Amino acid sequence: MTGKTVAIRLSLAFLTLVAILMAIGQLGLSRMDAINVDLEKILDKQRRKVRLAREALEFSNVNNRLTMEIFLLSDREKIREALANRAQNSASITELIDKIESDCDSQEESDLLSAVKKSRTPYMESYKRALDLLDEGKRDAATAVMVQETLPELRIYHAAWKALVQFQLTQTDAATEQSRARYGRTRRLVRLLIVFAVVVAGAIAVFATHDITQEMKTRIAAERQFNRLNEQLEQRVAQRTEELARAEELSRHSLEELREYTQGVEAVNELVELLQCCRNLEEAHNQVARALSRFFSAGTLLMVNASRNQLDQVGAWGPAITKPGPFHPESCWALRRGRIHLVGPSSSGQLCEHVDAAVSGYMCVPLTAQGEALGAFCAQDSDLSAVTWPHRQAFALSLAEQISLTLANLRLRETLKYQSVRDPLTGLFNRRHMTESLERELHRATRNTLQVPVLMMDLDHFKQFNDSHGHAAGDFLLRDFGSLISSRTRGSDIACRYGGEEFVVILVDATLENARLRAESLRQQVRDMQVQQRGEMLARVTVSIGIAAFPDHGTSSAEIMSAADKALYEAKARGRDRVVVAEVEDKAQVVRSD
Repeated sequence: MTGKTVAIRLSLAFLTLVAILMAIGQLGLSRMDAINVDLEKILDKQRRKVRLAREALEFSNVNNRLTMEIFLLSDREKIREALANRAQNSASITELIDKIESDCDSQEESDLLSAVKKSRTPYMESYKRALDLLDEGKRDAATAVMVQETLPELRIYHAAWKALVQFQLTQTDAATEQSRARYGRTRRLVRLLIVFAVVVAGAIAVFATHDITQEMKTRIAAERQFNRLNEQLEQRVAQRTEELARAEELSRHSLEELREYTQGVEAVNELVELLQCCRNLEEAHNQVARALSRFFSAGTLLMVNASRNQLDQVGAWGPAITKPGPFHPESCWALRRGRIHLVGPSSSGQLCEHVDAAVSGYMCVPLTAQGEALGAFCAQDSDLSAVTWPHRQAFALSLAEQISLTLANLRLRETLKYQSVRDPLTGLFNRRHMTESLERELHRATRNTLQVPVLMMDLDHFKQFNDSHGHAAGDFLLRDFGSLISSRTRGSDIACRYGGEEFVVILVDATLENARLRAESLRQQVRDMQVQQRGEMLARVTVSIGIAAFPDHGTSSAEIMSAADKALYEAKARGRDRVVVAEVEDKAQVVRSD
């Protein structure tokens, strides 16, 4: 084979190579165009979801305006029309949510949409309660529900929508920017490769024909050297690949731990925020149980009672793991030791007395604040292995610390609230609370055209009782009389210590005749009441009662109290131990039972 023939064949081979490279380049460009079309479809889908979310948010805003119109309108026909429009908008929102849900592409987007649906439910329920109250004519109560429940839930609902829309816009912007950048880079790279391949192939075609034999020898030697280097490189690549795999595994594990820690911190912050919004301890206990169910498969929340002599079960989730209570605080090893108590296959902890013997593994975490034991939560976790135990322990301690501080603050707040409205001796409401309550009941009675009877009572010859038996006995008498009043009044009635031995009871949703009968019954029960001090029976006492009612004896609280006070003094003047109903024209109706 002559050199000319070799040159011709090499030239043809290189020309063929150039053609193949150009074809590959063109194919790459076509593929990039197809990728760009797919990305455009994705962007169109994202834009459609953003549009649907904005439409749903717009319907929600329209519903908010309709809600305000409903509370401002008095025309029933217009209210029904507004309710119908609102219901239609709510149905449209539901359809839009279903459409968005069918197009969800990621777990994060599904979680955001789930948050929208979850926040919508309490908002709709509180709104329904407000409408029911409005339909019953209780506009003030409906307004209170709207302000205290519906508006906060609405803010949460709108915040969830805004988070979803923001996520979709972010995804759209990211996809747009990514598609443009990738498309531009790919096209430039393919063009450069094509040009470079053409230049290289042309240069090879020009110079390949010179000294073919020498070139072949050189190539053979180079090939041998390349094979040796390639073997060494493969060994190094394999070693480096193994090192990278180990590093990647460590990095992945670290990222998972960081993600779990971040989620735990967010969950703790969310729990603290929810607990700070609770109105009482019972609501807080329920919230703690719901929050703990997110992190532990089953468990029980135990709290020390006010007397600090027993543990009460105030919340539970999942399968029952504790026995029926109550329990002694010393039955819990966590409270006894003051730290987490773990029971499982890998630990030697002793089973707490309050835990069911069938439970195979659990942990008890004490709840303490400012050195005081508040209680504990007993939780069962499927992932309490030796590897994960330190992390779960740290997380449980963090939860317990935040829960303890919040519950302690809430308990203190309830104590201060109780002390501000209660008389410390009798446990009845104090005079300030009675004055505020009477004003409120008078406003309500004015709106609903109702009577509000008021009983003013005074223990007869209390000073003489004090002088005869001492102030301690007088306190016993006042305490027992307060207990008698509490036991003989309804939950809606307002029983107060007015001052000294004077007491006032506001009877809600009662007539003047009902008040007279109840006062007479109470007067008789006081005559039969026996007061003991250190096992010694004290002298019996009687009570005088004056009755006045709104609007019969006045339209203001001062007028009602003045009329009741006059009736009380009339009862005193007529010999005590009797019930006197105030008369409108300065007369008194006396009812006496011997």
